[in-house]
Amino acid sequence: MKGRQLALAVQLRDTASFASYWPGGNAETVAALRELRHPILLYGPPQSGRTHLLQAACRAHAGAYLPLREIAAYGPEALDGFDAPALLALDDLDTVVADRAWALALLRLIDRRRAAGQAFLFSAAAPPEHLAVALPDLRTRLAACVVLGLLPLSDAERGALLKDRAQARGLALPDEVTRWLLHSQARSTGALVEALDALDRASLREKRRLTLPFAQSVLTAHAS
Repeated sequence: MKGRQLALAVQLRDTASFASYWPGGNAETVAALRELRHPILLYGPPQSGRTHLLQAACRAHAGAYLPLREIAAYGPEALDGFDAPALLALDDLDTVVADRAWALALLRLIDRRRAAGQAFLFSAAAPPEHLAVALPDLRTRLAACVVLGLLPLSDAERGALLKDRAQARGLALPDEVTRWLLHSQARSTGALVEALDALDRASLREKRRLTLPFAQSVLTAHAS
């Protein structure tokens, strides 16, 4: 599958926007992605919001998004045809940079886009100095980006996120349910929002207000 085909195959999530991202301590990072004055490498652990932010940037800047973890099996030829977009966002860079052929293809792509004055944006699990990169020149190019790390949300920020999302849905979220969600669900923002979505659907379907026993029964059934 060539790059032009992938450009058609890879779609942005409908929910991926800057407006739907809860920044917490990452407000300056979000501002940098909105402006995108320089190439950026965004790093953070899984479920930290890297994919959401890359796709939000693509939506805001008319960019092309490529999930390298998903397309790695196609080989570096998957990058062919991506010289044209105003922004190119490559997610999960760490999954391919240890491979010499991929590293060479990425190095050439970066150099072409830099020479043309085109924007690019990367994400990885760690900053460049902690990545296993096959080519020193590629590590140098990555380190020359603005390197930004995502800070995890505190429990207070995660609770505020849940309250905000529930209010947007017209869902009354009791404090005891919020506390239980924070302690029972995975710590990622995505997992919390998914749990809230399940509760919202169940509340509408069964025409019941949200209580702790109801929330526990719904999510226990949802997990099974």
